[in-house]
Amino acid sequence: MFKSLLKAALVVSVCMLSPINSAQASLLVSPIRVAFEGRERAREIVLINSSSEIKTYRLQWQEKLAVSNGGYKELTAEQAKDYPSASKMLRFSPRQVTLKPNERQVVRLGLRRPKDLADGEYRSHLKLEALPPKRAKKQDGEMSINLDVLLSYSLPVIVRQGPANAKVEITSKALSFDQRSGKTQLSVNLTRTGQYSTAGNLVAYWQDHQQSEQVVARLNNVNIYPEVNETSKSMAWIAPDFTPNSGQLRIVYEGQQEFNGQVFAEREFDVTPATFSKN
Repeated sequence: MFKSLLKAALVVSVCMLSPINSAQASLLVSPIRVAFEGRERAREIVLINSSSEIKTYRLQWQEKLAVSNGGYKELTAEQAKDYPSASKMLRFSPRQVTLKPNERQVVRLGLRRPKDLADGEYRSHLKLEALPPKRAKKQDGEMSINLDVLLSYSLPVIVRQGPANAKVEITSKALSFDQRSGKTQLSVNLTRTGQYSTAGNLVAYWQDHQQSEQVVARLNNVNIYPEVNETSKSMAWIAPDFTPNSGQLRIVYEGQQEFNGQVFAEREFDVTPATFSKN
């Protein structure tokens, strides 16, 4: 039996759904979010293999629900029946791509809006599923262990019907200071109303009596979808050599992509050393 095991090839594959902007990503995707508005009927997504190996991806739709604490929950076929899916009115090609190192591929999306489409926002997620590489067969008696980490990617594709009316409010904040590490953490609570999602960056500015206003925390790609009414975002304080003191904290949720130049929410807080929870 041990001899037969030596002749066998042991292949371990790890499949995981990873954010597109992961530092370990072997696939560059642009844009990482697609939104159809007005009379738009066609969009493109560019894929670039940034690894040193040949990569193959299968493209397919996913229906996912955003959750308030971040991330998504994949819907079953039964749950998806009552979900405002965009995939029913979208087409894409190609459905599978094989990319050599540094090779690029354009994926084309086409939209056909039904004439009686109700106002609102429709969304599906385009999954790029990594397929295991083809490997040469081993000679008899050889044993190999191949660890293939297969990173799959998913990006939202949105179709909006009617004027976007989402409103966001910054309801509260919390500040904590770790005395041992000297690190400060900022948590921001937001609420959203309306039929539509928002996309933007969350930026925190700090000003005390000794210096001008400066950026102290930033969180990019903050998307709040229609199914999420409240959410909390955690931001690392990036100002060096900071200790809790009195000052003014200004938090801004600013739009990006199709919302570029729009400010969804802005709020100022007066802060004292007692505002910071310490541990």
